[in-house]
Amino acid sequence: MSAVRAGIAGIMLPAVFPTLDHALPVLWDHVRARPVREAHRDFIRVCIGPGRGDGVARCLDRGGLWSTTLYVGSLTRWTAHPITITTHHP
Repeated sequence: MSAVRAGIAGIMLPAVFPTLDHALPVLWDHVRARPVREAHRDFIRVCIGPGRGDGVARCLDRGGLWSTTLYVGSLTRWTAHPITITTHHP
């Protein structure tokens, strides 16, 4: 897979990575450092956590974009932070 651009709005500025395999651990480190409800963290881990990323790669191959929203905080007080990964063509 070619280079990807990945970021988390309000948490991690978008950056270009040589491959998806380089981007996913960086994204996951930012997610796991945040107060996120366990079930939501599990969902995000299935998408971008260690040893994962096959579904993300398929989305990028099909349309050049994968995204989801990270909800940080408690059930009654949270902020939304879109996670976006796109293919990057310099």
